[in-house]
Order: sequence, then structure tokens, then C-alpha cells
Amino acid sequence: MKKLFLLTAIFALLSSCAEKKAAVVDANLDIVPVPQEVVVCMNDNGFQINKETVIVYENEANKFNAEFLQSYLKNIFKSNLKICRDVTPVASNSISLNIVNPSECENLGLVNDKEAYLLSVSLDKIDIYAIDAAGIFYGIQTLIQMMPNDIYSEDAVEVDGVMFPSLNIIDNPRFKYRGLMLDCSRTFYDVDFIKHLLNGLAHYKINNFHWHLADDQGWRIEIKQYPKLTELGAWRGADELLMPAYGSGNERNGGFYTQEEIKDIVKYAADRNINIIPEIDLPGHSKAVAVTYPEIVCDIDSKHLSVQGESNNVWCVGREENYEMLENIFAELVELFPSKIYHIGADEVNMNSWRDCEVCQNLMKEKEMTELVELQNHFVRRIEKILAKYGKTMAGWDEILDGGNLLETTIPYVWQNSERGIKSVKAGQPTVMQVSQYMYFDMKQSPDERGLKWAAIIPLDTVYSFDPIGNFELTEEEEKLVLGPQGGLWTECGQVPGYAHYQLFPKVLVLSEIGWSAYEDRNLDYFKKRLYDSHLERLYNMNFEFRVAPPTVRYEDGKLIAEKEYDFLTIRYTDDKTTPTLESAEYTDAIVTENPENYRFVTFYNERPSIARGAQNIDLYHYQKPATTITSNVPMEQDINVLVDYNMNTYCNTARPVENGDYFLYTFENPVECESILVGTGHYGLAIVGLPNARLEYSYDGENFIQGEEFVYDYFDGYKAEVYPEQAVKAVKIVVTGIGECEYAILQDLRIL
Repeated sequence: MKKLFLLTAIFALLSSCAEKKAAVVDANLDIVPVPQEVVVCMNDNGFQINKETVIVYENEANKFNAEFLQSYLKNIFKSNLKICRDVTPVASNSISLNIVNPSECENLGLVNDKEAYLLSVSLDKIDIYAIDAAGIFYGIQTLIQMMPNDIYSEDAVEVDGVMFPSLNIIDNPRFKYRGLMLDCSRTFYDVDFIKHLLNGLAHYKINNFHWHLADDQGWRIEIKQYPKLTELGAWRGADELLMPAYGSGNERNGGFYTQEEIKDIVKYAADRNINIIPEIDLPGHSKAVAVTYPEIVCDIDSKHLSVQGESNNVWCVGREENYEMLENIFAELVELFPSKIYHIGADEVNMNSWRDCEVCQNLMKEKEMTELVELQNHFVRRIEKILAKYGKTMAGWDEILDGGNLLETTIPYVWQNSERGIKSVKAGQPTVMQVSQYMYFDMKQSPDERGLKWAAIIPLDTVYSFDPIGNFELTEEEEKLVLGPQGGLWTECGQVPGYAHYQLFPKVLVLSEIGWSAYEDRNLDYFKKRLYDSHLERLYNMNFEFRVAPPTVRYEDGKLIAEKEYDFLTIRYTDDKTTPTLESAEYTDAIVTENPENYRFVTFYNERPSIARGAQNIDLYHYQKPATTITSNVPMEQDINVLVDYNMNTYCNTARPVENGDYFLYTFENPVECESILVGTGHYGLAIVGLPNARLEYSYDGENFIQGEEFVYDYFDGYKAEVYPEQAVKAVKIVVTGIGECEYAILQDLRIL
């Protein structure tokens, strides 16, 4: 840990003791991920980068790197630094990008790794050494992080120079694989979004982008031989083959990437040392294929539902024509993605349709199989062979470990738990660790924030505690099979603007440090210091809408006390249950009140807000809880009475898709005097799997109903409606006027005020 404290001390010294010119700023040593080794020559004056500094590169492989660095430096110097090639001897006042022979690594202190680099600052120049352009690129990322925090913005403050201490940074990654997965099926993100995200990943030395391109909710990549995959399977809506889902609403929505767009993105990523791994989820999670080419599923009248409530979403594994179709699809994909790794999902497959399918059962008899999971292994092995023809390595979620053996090169991506990862490496498989309890970035970050929580509530501290190898007893060879960590963002909740950035940042920086830095050099407090001192501002200037930590709020001794996670945030509040804005009152001291339930607090980073929060130690559910019975014509998966226990943590979902004319009737034992009644549908706090087509009715006598509001979308409450009765209410009724969002719908408890 000496390295960490040394860096902190050096930065303090530079900030307080260095003699500055008017417009010369000191280098910033708040580097993420923390480098493997930093040696500073405290007795030397160092080197100043200024407008006369020349960027020198010696071979064509570094041309992009030179131009990349030039583009960032232009923001702070307001002019392009000169770029030269093959300057011998290298001029003073230069930044030299040097690719060296592996035989020179030992003399330079480098490990023989294409991503390793040496960044050396002497009195008259900066040298970056590596055996590959990838290492040079990462050295440049470190150099950029040492520049002013606003270097990412064209509006950066102009400087005359940046003063660096004489130092050597010798650096290389702990793991060769450092990945991020983004689900673009459930929520489609356009080309500009993807490129912007790739810039952020590259800056923090993430080298694999796992692109989830096909799932139940949409097929996102153009396949010329099967045009209906995108003509029909890329779109959701009331009039589409794919139902609305996850708050997408009735209007047609979705999208796909053309093959030309894919090629452009792949090159953009490759220039930034990022490999793009495509994922087409098979044989389950394939509703988008099944609605466009229905012959791919088993020829049965099946209502077997997946975990997410989808029917008829599993490829028939016994149908030989399916493998021909898949080979044709992969034949087009390999022309687009040079990646060695191709991911096929293979997770959460409801195999019951195979039990009812004559073709699948005949295959089981032919192959002398006794368990359905062996059919899954059969499918996986067939895809292995298809991909091997193209020189590709197959990857899948950790379910591919079940049902039989795999090729020794096949890569399980472990999501269920760390023990599955150990099982994988013990079986001799190279393994990527995307353990859901740590690395699922779609999970809630605190109990009252948007997100899922089935894996865990995962704050930043929990992510930082993750080690892909952990405390398991592994041999040296088994440890080598742990390729590295991967974070993942599933996007069921992604319809809300800014959601992806909110969930990903600053956790991507944590992922970076887990994957790159030596385990013994990781320190949560030191990470947070770098984050708060520098990197939140960097993320802001890079236009990432990162999560702003909400305040902690408690009520004690008649006072509301709000606290912020770091000093430079501002807390604002309201006293009428509305969400605070920039115009709301600033919180400066404890608030004396007898009505704490009316107050809401928000922290702001510049104009960017956190979630709104009330006092966390009091019950904010101040709604009436009358005795209520509920009836419906719709069969339900759970006991329908959980809808009238007035507990927002319980819910009930339908056992079939809702249809026009369906109803849910809430009848109160005694008429209820109230200001309003709010009915929400979909997961409370998530706004997914609700009723976009419904209205709320209410009755004073239980027989005659008054038509109320149509349901409207709310990013937190889901599709909701509210009525404001003029007298005591005997009953309220949800009347369905069209299709729901999914194969089932979720109803919430009433909120009677």
C-alpha cells in the first residue's frame, strides 16, 4: 500500500509547493486504475508540456495514437500540437511514442504484454514505451488523466503549459480480459450513444465490449438473408408482432444497426483497443426470432413461460433446418465482427417445450439422452462446431457448463455466483467473471433507487470488494483460467432517459480498477479520494450522466438531518412532497418539524440531481389501509389478496396476457373517505410489466361506476391512474382497454390518501 500513500503525498506536494506560472498548471496524479508502479524523482524539476511540444511517433501503427493525443491536447492549448514521424534523435520538448522489441522489455522494466507501457517523464521530454500500439494507447490514457480535468471538453480553460514531475510509471493489467456488457435488445441505444460509451471504456482501460444484440424484446442487427429479423423483430408496439415491454408504451419503438453501422462501430472500437463481442441469445430468449420465423420453435401448443414470462421463445433443438439458419446468420456475423469470441447466451432456457416436442424427444432417444439439459448441451456443441469453422471461440452464460462437456476453448461467462466460476475453472474452462451479486450494474444501488434487486442491492462499495479470483483455493494454472471481470447492464429499466449512464458510472471506474490494478494496491478510501477529487469532474466533462449520491436523511428529536456523501455537493429540499429542483431551498442545518413525511431532499452536482429522498427512518407510506376484497376475471399467478395487504413490497402478476375488457375490482368493506386513490401497475419503483391500455373507474355505491383517468406512464410508478372522489368510495375498478406490456401484467397495492 506504500504506493497509494506516496501518490497522495506527491500530489499534495505538487499542489502546495510547486512554483507556478500564471497559466501553467500541475499534472494530476489521481489516476484510475491505479498503476502497478510509480517512481517519482523528487529532486528534479520535471517537464512542461506546452504549445511548442511535438508529438513524435515512429511507425504507422502509432499514427492513430498520435492523432488521438493531439485531439485532446487541442482542447487545453486551443491549437494542434505538431505531429512528426521518425525524428532521430528525438527532439527535446516532445512526447515520443515508442514501440520496442519484446527483447527490450527487461531493460525497460516492462512485462512482455502488449497492453503494458512505460511512461517516462524526464527534464526535456515524455516517452511512452510499449511493445504494441495497445500499450501506447493506454500510456496515452494515463497521460490524459494527468492533464486538467476539463481536457475532455472543447470549452476547457486554455493553459500555457502542464508541469509534470520527473517520474516513471511502469504499468500492465492484472487481467487480460476487462469487459462491459450492454443489453441493447430490451432498450435500443443508437450509434452515437455506443461510440460515446466506448470512449469512456477506453479511457478507463476496458478492452472488451460485450454487445447483447438479440433477446426476446428485439433483434438489433441486420441479417441480409433473413430481413424479417429487423423488419419485424426489431420493433415493439401495440400493432407490432412484439408486444410493448418495460415502459416502452404503445407507440412503435425499437431499432437496429445496419451492417455498415456495425462495421463503423467495430473499427471505432478497435482504434481504441476495444474488442467487440457480439451476443445472439440462443436457444432461449428468442421471442424476437420466433415471431418473425415461427417455424424455429417446437411445433406444439405450448404455454410454457420463461423466467421473464415469455412463451414460445425457445429454438427447437431437434429441427435440423434451425442449424442451417443459424450457420447462415453466423456467416454474416463473422464478416462484421473480427472478435475471436462469439457469445450465444444459452441462459434461462425453459426446456419444457422440448419435453412436449416429438422431434426433440426423438433426438433424445437417438442420442440415448435421459435429461432435457443434455439437449441443451447438444445444441451448444452444434454451435461450437459452426463457430469453429470460422475460427471463432464460443462463449455462453454459465448454464453451458451443464448437461455435458465443452470444447476446452469454450468460455463460460459466470453470472449466478462465484462458486459457478470455480466449477468452471476446475473443469478446465477459461472463464469470465460477471457475478451478478457484484457485477450486475442494473441492480438497485440503494433500497429507494430505481433498479432491480433480485441479485442484491449493489452500492459502489460492494462492487469494489469483488475479486474475480477471491479466496478460493486455486492452483496457478486454474488462476490463469480466470480471464478477468466483466460488468453488465441489462436494460429492462432502460426506458428512462439517462438510466444507462446513471447505472454504469462511476461503477465502470471500479470495474477498471478490479480488472487492471494489482489486488494488493486496491484501496476503497483511496479510490474514493481520486473519484471525488478528480474523476466525477472528468465524467461530467465527458458528458456522462453519472449517479449523484443521494443524501442520507434521518428524523430524530423532532429534527430532519440530511447529510451528503462529499462536501462539494449541494442539498436542496421541499416541504410539500414534491421533488426539489435547483430553485428549491438549500439545506444548511437541521430542520425542526412535526411533519417530516412532507419533506424531500436532493443532492446536486452542478445542475445534476440525485434521486429525491425523504427521512429513511420513518414510514413514508401514510396511506389508508381499509379492509378490501378484490375480484377479477383474469387468472393470477399469486394469491390476489397480496394486492390488498398494503405492502408495496408484495405484488401479484397475471397468469396470461391481459385483453380488452379484463377487469380488476377492489371493493372496500366500508366506504372510504379520501382525497385521492392512486393505482399503479408494473413493478413498484421500476415501471416495467404494467398496463399501458387501461382506465380507472370508481363507485360510491359499489354498483354504478364513474369513469376516471386513463392510465399514463410514470418512470417510477409504472402505468398509473389517480382519481379524486367527492364523497366516500365503495369500490374502484381497473378496466383493461387493450393489450398489456408482456405475457403477463403486474398490479400494485392501492395508495389511498
